[in-house]
This record gives sequence, structure tokens and C-alpha cells, in this order.
Amino acid sequence: MATQSSSTTTGVGSSSAPTILQVLTTTRNPEIWQHYNLCKMSDNTTKAQCKHCFHFFSQNSNSTLKNHITHPHCEALKTVPEVGQSSMSRDGSVFVYNPGVLREQFASLMIQHGLPFNHLDNPQMTRVFQNYMQPKYNHVSRTTLKRDAMKLWKAAKQLIIDGFLDLNASVNITTDVCSAPHGLPGSYICVIAHWIDPTTWQMMKRVTAFEDFSVPHTGPALYKMLKKVFARFHLEEKFLSITLDNASNNTKAIGKLKLRYNPHMDNIFYHSRCVAHIINLVVQAGLEVAPIK
Repeated sequence: MATQSSSTTTGVGSSSAPTILQVLTTTRNPEIWQHYNLCKMSDNTTKAQCKHCFHFFSQNSNSTLKNHITHPHCEALKTVPEVGQSSMSRDGSVFVYNPGVLREQFASLMIQHGLPFNHLDNPQMTRVFQNYMQPKYNHVSRTTLKRDAMKLWKAAKQLIIDGFLDLNASVNITTDVCSAPHGLPGSYICVIAHWIDPTTWQMMKRVTAFEDFSVPHTGPALYKMLKKVFARFHLEEKFLSITLDNASNNTKAIGKLKLRYNPHMDNIFYHSRCVAHIINLVVQAGLEVAPIK
């Protein structure tokens, strides 16, 4: 390897991590070191850097360096087909196994079908995958699936936030508080945004919050929760109306929101009474006076 200098950070980690000052020459085992650079670091240490995934390792452990390449633990090498192991995709192209993409698909599967994160914790399933489908497959643990699912959730949430930031249309809010099912303690609030897409005229809706909402469910507590959701999703100046039932705490929360924000249309549509709740009250009142046969 030729000696070369570098003043930029090429390693993996935070901006405070040591940087590469110089790539050194080495005459060590070429079978191993053809995959590594011997690097002099800014903290006066010398590290081995994988040429494929750019992670750093101790220069003194040949067994660790060899295992990283041959097993392989290197994420970059996992995506490279072995000689004689190439296969064809459904479209006729060469198939390349990508464990990162597989993990993302597994996480999506758990979310969409409500499966437990330990759904893949089955040794027989792992053997089937490895022996008959993909020899490079490694078991994906429930901890990894949870972490990947959280990444997907954060990415989807950010897309919604960015979308509302650029949205040039009024938004209508529906919200309600519900208790945990099956007699479990706790209660939750769900806040949903509805709007018409200006380009396609399609009715759109997104769940902007489904969070724990502890008692008491007072007007001020509901006001604080809605204010937090509106600020998080850039909806403070964009919502036209809020649909709530006729409970007194909801009316108090709306009064505080009116003082906080500047309602459109002179408050005409600001508080939309829930029609389903009104019909329910009418039916119950009617049943009290209706003759029972």
C-alpha cells in the first residue's frame, strides 16, 4: 500500500472521533491486510480500517481482522455474492442479498401485521432460511427488529412533518380520548388531521398523535396536549376546525385554543360538534320516553 496523507475524517462515528492522519505501508499477512488500511490516527494510535465498511479495529488482533472478513461480519461484504453462489432475480437480473434491506422488510412486516418482535425467534425457521433459501441469512433478533421498527416510525413521522410544513391548504382536526381495553389502566388520545390535497383533490388523513393521556382529562390538560401536537407538526396556523364531542372539558379546551390562535372564518367552523355523538344522545333520549313493548 502506498503511503498517503489525509486531513479529513474517514472513519465511522461521531465528529469527535479520532481522524486519519496518514495511511501507512505494511508488510503484514497480505491475505488479511489486502482488506485493510493501516492508519495513523489523530489521537496517536494506529488502527486497522476495513476498506469495505470503513470500521476501525485494533491492528494487533489478526484473528479479529480475519473473522471480520471471512465469516463475514463485514456488512459490505455480506451483499457481495460468492463465486458460484449468484442467482437470478424474478426480473432476470443477478440477485444480490442485502441483509439491511431484509431487516427493513421484516420490520415493516411486524408493523403492518401486528406481529410480536420475537416472531422470528425460531431456530427451525432460521435453519430453513439458511439451508433452502439464503445461506448468508443470519437470525434477526427481536431487539434488532424493535430498533429497525423505530427507525421506520421516525422516518415516516418526519415525512408527515415535512409534508405539513409545505402544505398550502387548511387542515381539519378530529380528536378523542379513549380508555385502555380489557379493563387495563390508562387512557390515550388520538389526533387525526384531515385535508384535501391541492394537486389531486383527494381526501387525505394522517394520525399525528396516539399518546398516553393520563387523568385528569381537564380542559387545560387537553389544551396543552393539542398545542404540543400542533407545534410538532407545523399545524398552528393551518387548522380550520376541530371536531370534538360535547363534553364540557372539550368546550373549555376550545376556548383556550381560540385565545392562543387566530381562528379562520370568524370562529364559524372552529369547534365542530361530533355528529355521531349528537345522534347517540338523541337516540338515548328517545329511548327514555319511547314505550317499551
